[in-house]
Amino acid sequence: MATLRTVRIREHYAPRRDNAPAPPPPPPKYKSLHDAVRDGDVQGVRDFLSTGRDVNETDSSGNTALLLAVCIKQEEIYDAIVAVLIENGADVNAYNKGFTPLYNAVFYKRKTSVEMLLKAGAWLRPSYKNELHHLAEHGGSRILELILDDERCTPEIINRPDDEGRTALHLAAQFCHKNCLRTLIDHGGDLSSTNDDGETVADLVFQQIIAPDGFFGEILDGKIAIKQTDKYKYNYGIDFRVLAPKKYGRQMDVISSVLAAASDEEKIEVLQHPLIELYLILKWERICYFFYLWITAYFIFATSTGVYFNLLMHNAENMETLRTALKYIVILTASGLLAHAILQCVLDRRKYFQRYEMWMNLICTCLALTVAITVDGYSENASDAEFPDWVVHVTSIDILLAWFELMLLIGRLPSLGYYALMFSAVLQNVVKVLLAYACLLIGFTMSFSIQFHNSPVFSNPWRTLAKTVAMMIGEFEYGDLFGEEGADSPRILPVTSRFIFLLFVVLATVVLMNLLVGVAVSDIQELHVLGRAKKLEKQAEFLQQLEAFMSSEHLRSEYVPGIVKKVIVLRSFINTQFDMSCDELQKIHKIPKRITDSLAAIAKGHKQFKEVEN
Repeated sequence: MATLRTVRIREHYAPRRDNAPAPPPPPPKYKSLHDAVRDGDVQGVRDFLSTGRDVNETDSSGNTALLLAVCIKQEEIYDAIVAVLIENGADVNAYNKGFTPLYNAVFYKRKTSVEMLLKAGAWLRPSYKNELHHLAEHGGSRILELILDDERCTPEIINRPDDEGRTALHLAAQFCHKNCLRTLIDHGGDLSSTNDDGETVADLVFQQIIAPDGFFGEILDGKIAIKQTDKYKYNYGIDFRVLAPKKYGRQMDVISSVLAAASDEEKIEVLQHPLIELYLILKWERICYFFYLWITAYFIFATSTGVYFNLLMHNAENMETLRTALKYIVILTASGLLAHAILQCVLDRRKYFQRYEMWMNLICTCLALTVAITVDGYSENASDAEFPDWVVHVTSIDILLAWFELMLLIGRLPSLGYYALMFSAVLQNVVKVLLAYACLLIGFTMSFSIQFHNSPVFSNPWRTLAKTVAMMIGEFEYGDLFGEEGADSPRILPVTSRFIFLLFVVLATVVLMNLLVGVAVSDIQELHVLGRAKKLEKQAEFLQQLEAFMSSEHLRSEYVPGIVKKVIVLRSFINTQFDMSCDELQKIHKIPKRITDSLAAIAKGHKQFKEVEN
């Protein structure tokens, strides 16, 4: 029995002596690749594909095996099957009913599969709402960074809107995903992008994100880097692309959007960041020549208007040639300034009614053109009395408005910004106090009109009001009001009139005027604390207006000379990346040492934080 068993074992292990082929492999376990994928059988998928079947075969619903893999719940099995399918040539951009393999992997946050699919050539689905929008809405900054780091991902793709006009940044801000929002901004996201409701990304940031000014400051801090070029020398890398994502677009849109969305306190915090202050200084350095050209044109207009109207009113017969020349200068400069004001209105319709400077410009130029075209030559030998009354009214008002507008323009200069703010603050406070105590002023006006009704100065309400205001600043003329009593002197009440007059001196002249001075001085002291931020806000607003005018399509039409277009393009934009030392910033661009020291402190602190983190 033992011998028989030994023989059978030898026969079993003995080598085959004939050349018969090996038996065929067993038939696959599954009838289709989709069944193997659906069961999550990695080996079954390999075995099925080893038979040479088409890996991109679709089922009755139009899904390939790679699309169907989304039904696998276990992440490791899902990743393994995706890897096998990609190795065997699966179409990584297969599309069915709005779904792609990459979108499925992103939807279930399968980071490993997303990385494999991207390396195999998968890309965002061709629809309004793509994978970036989904990650921004539901979170997933690590997967988002994988997609954004792909060389195919451009700022145009990042800022692509969905069917409601929302970019991925809108969704990240709306749903408070700060890491996703920061990643999108770092890769070229535009904070000034607007959705269908007219909301910018900055609007949503300041509405939804907690401490938005701090969040924005952290992003700006990350754009300042330090690089050691020598043993004792350092260069600082400045990246302005967060403020100007479109290098050759309108570079003030982001700052304007942030300032429009932020509260007064948040504006101060944002504007005090050295990166924004440096950006505004460099931008002003490029555009200031156009401002000087504008202010020169306005100075010529104001001067020629004043001289021309005075020659017109005083009928200077021996200066006819000068008057004619000034007339054409007024028409030329007023027409140019009027065209500029109209273009500004067209470019910025939303804030048109909020800017009193624009209204003053329109009114002033229109009045000057009206007088210059219609009045000159009214009468060659006319005296001032022969001119219609409306001419006298219009010319006097127009000259005052022209020089007042010129004062406001000069106040736009960075070196004079503090004085313009002080004047504005005092003016606002005077108006507020006068409005608050208008009842007191009206009461005294009417009382004086009754008490001194026989006096020519108080003969009508308008004269009485003017005299009362003059008395507020000390022009009492007590002797004229309460002179010696005689037959020809006006009749007054000796007790009541003097009592009301003394009450006016105490309440209006002493109390009210000192109140005005005190409020004005206190606000000026506050402006010294907040003045830099306020000045930068005004400067940013003006730069945005000037850039909108310079980048308008009207100035780039075929009718504008090519040299003008070239100058506008060259002077409108600044480089969005700088790499230089603090000494170079101070010497070349005249940057204050206070700003360069702040930049250096932020860069060194950021570098030390990274070293500790690593």
